[in-house]
Amino acid sequence: MGRALRWTIVAAWLVLVALLVRYRWSGPPKADSLVDLGTTAVPESEEWMGMYHGAQKIGYVHSSVYPQPDGYATEEESLLRINVMETQQTVRMRVKGRAASDHSLKRMSFELDNGQQHFRVEGEREGHAFRLRTTVGKDESESLLPAEGRIFLPASVRRYLASGELTPGKRYEVNVFDPSMMKQQGIVATVVREEEVPESGGTRAWRIEEEYAGAKSIAWLDKSGAVLREEGPMGLVLKRESEADATGRNWSESTALDLVASVSIPVEPPLRAPQSLQRLRLRIAGIELDRVPGDARQSIAGDVLSIEREQFPEQAGYSLPYSGAEWRAETAPTTLLQSDHPRLRQVAREVVGDTTDPSEATRRLARFVYERLRKVPTMSVPNALQVLDMGEGDCNEHAVLFAALARSIGLPTRVAAGVVYANGAFQYHAWDEVWLGRWVTVDPVFAQLPADVTHVKFVSGGPEDHLAMIGVIGRLKLEVLGAES
Repeated sequence: MGRALRWTIVAAWLVLVALLVRYRWSGPPKADSLVDLGTTAVPESEEWMGMYHGAQKIGYVHSSVYPQPDGYATEEESLLRINVMETQQTVRMRVKGRAASDHSLKRMSFELDNGQQHFRVEGEREGHAFRLRTTVGKDESESLLPAEGRIFLPASVRRYLASGELTPGKRYEVNVFDPSMMKQQGIVATVVREEEVPESGGTRAWRIEEEYAGAKSIAWLDKSGAVLREEGPMGLVLKRESEADATGRNWSESTALDLVASVSIPVEPPLRAPQSLQRLRLRIAGIELDRVPGDARQSIAGDVLSIEREQFPEQAGYSLPYSGAEWRAETAPTTLLQSDHPRLRQVAREVVGDTTDPSEATRRLARFVYERLRKVPTMSVPNALQVLDMGEGDCNEHAVLFAALARSIGLPTRVAAGVVYANGAFQYHAWDEVWLGRWVTVDPVFAQLPADVTHVKFVSGGPEDHLAMIGVIGRLKLEVLGAES
């Protein structure tokens, strides 16, 4: 379990990178109207950008636009190379889209490949919704996501910005769709000023500041709408480069980015026997305090967060499957928690046997997931079916498999995300919560029922809700005020 203590939420890191790489689709503007480009022909274009963390290169992005008789097509490929627990991870992402002549999106696809796992989503507009087809290994599933109004490609949005009159203070707000999280979110873009682009040798461009899910980024656009540079959270930077420079220069194997160290939150003095603590008090800084949820386990007063160790209830007050209306959504399948799939249902039934007691079923499922999955860091979009097939993963894979199995037998379950204390620092982590007459924490990666008090929650729901961690990662600061055993 020592190696497991160093895991972070790799999926949340991917969300941050994806935010910078811009694999997102935006909906109708909510604030200032964007310029209507009508059916103006779109010229063919291509750009390469190097991806950096501080001064260190960690990847690149290649974007292309191709005119079509009825509109145009876009394609974006990106490569991310980092170290996780002394293991080099290479992740490739590809996004394709087809737009009509009025720039509205008709079809799209998103793929992520880490060398061992392949995740693919294809979407097509159908009236007021997008029909999504998800491929995970050999399994396919379909779902519908609401889509009111026109939906645009990211290149269209910035082309809109560049085609209009860019004046300081001009503000735009649109909805964006992230295919890896299956989530829609608002993004606010503000035109700041025309200025010299950093590290450009004097090139001037328009500075656009964007806020997305609490994270802020900056893009410099030339008059054609081309992005010359982007700066995102945690020192992530995209720089316009030639193909040769983007793919072949500035790589350094000896100084590969240490993902775990880069997102850890050290505290002094170190906590002693953290898993045996009964109470913990922390001062929160660096983020908006309304991002810290309160419940029976953790409460916040001012900037001080207090966490009390739970008691695992022996009686939940109901029998499986849960038949109430209050937590019905927490028993439902989602695109990433395929709890209605026959294979997941069969495995869950074999694990829990004939018990209808929620507490006992929770114990059996947590033990099964802990013993079934080999503990390895994984750069992927975590989804239950693929995790079951692979038999390995980090905290995200443990959490989604447990949640899907639990939901398949009618046990209300949600995935939580936040931080946990390990090796002298708080590190980003994911675990579960189950309804046993009240919400109770379960950490299947550490075999904890309930989870220890160093688990600080910021998000709960499903994997798609982890997008909210963007506003926390790299900004959160913690100070230990008290710890009681």
